Amino acid sequence: MAYEMYICLNKATYESTIPSALSDQLKITTYTYDDNGEVTGSSVNTTPTWEECAFAGKLGIPKKSHDGAFILVKGAFSMLTGEMSAIIALGASQAYPNNSVLTKAEAHTLVASGTFTGE
Repeated sequence: MAYEMYICLNKATYESTIPSALSDQLKITTYTYDDNGEVTGSSVNTTPTWEECAFAGKLGIPKKSHDGAFILVKGAFSMLTGEMSAIIALGASQAYPNNSVLTKAEAHTLVASGTFTGE
């Protein structure tokens, strides 16, 4: 079963590759086309960055803080396959909101706070 959650990633993590536990779910397939629009080949990226996953539609639309230091993304991740554990591990020994897993209410509160608005 997959659980929908919000993750507040710091900029460095957002621009880094995803944990290996997420590679099956978040892999990105890129296709090449000829002049007639026919598919001529494909490649699979099993180690995309969080940013690439967001723009490939694998995660929710990213919400950046006013200074770009934090990016909030939404996704559905499994406890059975270790996806949630890998995401939680990103924030180990880091101060909130660095790589924090959030509920919907917590994400809304964070986005309305000075951390995101700059006020």
